[in-house]
Amino acid sequence: MLGREEASETLLSEQLWQNQPAVVLVLRRPGCLLCRAEARSLYALKPELDKLGVRLVCVVHEGLPAEIKAFWPDYWPGELYLDTDKKLYKALGNGKLRKGSLLWFLNPFSVIWQHAREAKEVHKIEDSNLKGDGLTMGGLLILKQGSGGVAYAYAEERFGDHAGNEIILNICREIAAH
Repeated sequence: MLGREEASETLLSEQLWQNQPAVVLVLRRPGCLLCRAEARSLYALKPELDKLGVRLVCVVHEGLPAEIKAFWPDYWPGELYLDTDKKLYKALGNGKLRKGSLLWFLNPFSVIWQHAREAKEVHKIEDSNLKGDGLTMGGLLILKQGSGGVAYAYAEERFGDHAGNEIILNICREIAAH
């Protein structure tokens, strides 16, 4: 697990949902303004997810120590893991890594700029940076316990897209009811 001084354990991704259902935030980049806002918003669901018996974790695809230190615990105080093989990222892209385009930033009226304004105003994110690979797209997975499979997958299409918290809670409630 990343974020702690003793962060050296190896964990197979399947172990994240082996004993309980899990919501896995597959983060694009920990220094990103939009990713930090998404992480903070999703982590606000933790008390409700705990009541439902659903584990909440975040994975990143780069082990940049300074970036992890700046992200954890200020934006994500929970479990944080490094997906060295990018398996969860590939799972969201049907076996391939999905890449975003910097051209999306050229249109000042694009939804990306709307997401950035929201991140600053609603989530009070004031610090961010451009360090690391910001083009590998992330998303979110909700996985049933053990070999139960994927209950929900959300693949980020444009920078700042994310699954709605109400959708996440509804799916987790449904899983917990079974």
